[in-house]
Amino acid sequence: MKRNTRPAQTSSERVYRHLKHDIVTCDFLPGKSLSEQELCRRYHTSRTPIREACRHLEKDGLIKIIPFRGYFVAPLTMAEYHNLNEVQLIVEPAAAALAAQRATPDQLHKIQEWAEYVYRVGNQKSYYTFLDRNYSLHVGIASASGNDSLFDIVSEVHTRLMRFFYLVISVDSYGPELVTEHREIVRAIGNRDPECARQRTAEHIIRTMQRSANLLLTSTRSQLGFLGQATEWPALAAPSASEVQPFSGAVELEEDPQQRRTNR
Repeated sequence: MKRNTRPAQTSSERVYRHLKHDIVTCDFLPGKSLSEQELCRRYHTSRTPIREACRHLEKDGLIKIIPFRGYFVAPLTMAEYHNLNEVQLIVEPAAAALAAQRATPDQLHKIQEWAEYVYRVGNQKSYYTFLDRNYSLHVGIASASGNDSLFDIVSEVHTRLMRFFYLVISVDSYGPELVTEHREIVRAIGNRDPECARQRTAEHIIRTMQRSANLLLTSTRSQLGFLGQATEWPALAAPSASEVQPFSGAVELEEDPQQRRTNR
């Protein structure tokens, strides 16, 4: 009989994983107040694991702890989205270039599989599946770079970006473009061409920033949850109303982001 050598998951780790999932997929909306009593009931645990998980999520930037007031889901802001995009543009092209040099055959197979997923336009469940594949692709490329620090940065950035894609920005109208860009990045990595991988990734991120800016500028403040003023964004032609289809809801993520390291 094969012995299970994997360490048992503590209560705080379990709560952290489930609460993080519920925040990232916007089951808990930005700005929502969370009581310990409510969280204890939801996750079938005591107050201590809840407190430990919330402290961890505060470090992740997903929860705000206000003394004598309690826990609040971190708001979404224009500044945060802009900052995350800038970090992407700095680190992800470098990660792709390293992946072109270091990716194993198994890693190449996985990122190719994630890049090939084409979601069905207008299908909410398919859209959420695409978001998960998109996360897997970007974090998988960072994992294939062989650099733990790059992996940590890209994983955190895309975890925080997921809330924007679930609640604020529907990329439903840009599906074919995204898939084409993903394929070009993966092709460059598979061809072991670091400079091409770097360039294709930078182009993809810049185009995504432009597409997202268009969609954000057409949304009202109430639709954005708690987003700030849009004055810092460049003036871009706004899409028609039919192109903006914000979704809400959740889909079970394939695995916890911290566990994706094992795919290397």
